[in-house]
Amino acid sequence: MEQRAVVRCAEGHLFSTTTFPMQNLGPGRLGPGRLIRCPQCGRLRSSVLADVQELSAPQLARAMRLEAAEFLA
Repeated sequence: MEQRAVVRCAEGHLFSTTTFPMQNLGPGRLGPGRLIRCPQCGRLRSSVLADVQELSAPQLARAMRLEAAEFLA
């Protein structure tokens, strides 16, 4: 089973993704955000990993249902 990460786009939308591009390079090298197409607004947005400890159960469930398209670059 694929592991999915919950992320938040620059507009504040929560969604999940199976890939978080270049996460192994760390925030010190490229900054904390990555460009991912948000499934809610449909735009390419800077997105960061969401702190799942701060999310309510309904927010987490909705984020897991909204999945971003696979990163293609």
